[in-house]
Amino acid sequence: MNVLAAVRRGLADPRAALARIPARPAGVALLCLATLLAAWLIVPRTGTSPVLVAAHDLSPGTALTAGDVRVEQYPGTLAPAGALTNADDVDGASTGGAIAAGTPLTSAALVGPDAGLRPPDTVLVPTVFGDAQSVSVIRPGHRLRVFAAGTGTAVSDTDDESGDALTGLAASGALVDEAVVTAVHSPSGPAAQGSTVVTLAVTESEAAALARDAGAYLSFALLN
Repeated sequence: MNVLAAVRRGLADPRAALARIPARPAGVALLCLATLLAAWLIVPRTGTSPVLVAAHDLSPGTALTAGDVRVEQYPGTLAPAGALTNADDVDGASTGGAIAAGTPLTSAALVGPDAGLRPPDTVLVPTVFGDAQSVSVIRPGHRLRVFAAGTGTAVSDTDDESGDALTGLAASGALVDEAVVTAVHSPSGPAAQGSTVVTLAVTESEAAALARDAGAYLSFALLN
């Protein structure tokens, strides 16, 4: 009868019955720990890391300054491989190609500083040559004569100084008569496709000639 009475009291007031069950501290602690672990696994982490991005649209060959970049906070899992994190990382570097505003800057997107090799009155032009193996001999400070498939033909409709210079280059069979190598950079990552970017210091007219032959198979001759 005592047992039956206890059951009836439990059904009548279940909270009072539960209150009389002795607590087990070890079990409660394990339950709390399991709950915290589950929450840690389910709730996404929100930690961020600084990533350097382009402050505005950048043209190929732009020599970067502090005003060309800014720091953004990126979730750790979204920061690209090789991302630069400090403005000092781009000091003296140039863009290897066009970069849109807000794009993260990586080591693969930039070419190194020219170390004072750039002659006066020249511009920097990132260049990719057709023979990847021959490029391995190029070093900053080398002087190159650059050829493109199909060069050596006459240049028409030119009567200014730049036109005269281009006509002379065409007559010699060279696209660029003498370019100074200021940097050699081998990008890494899936988008690089193994291409080595050679930054050349050339005159404005030679840069225009390179732009006109964009996509052509380029070769070179070492002058020193």
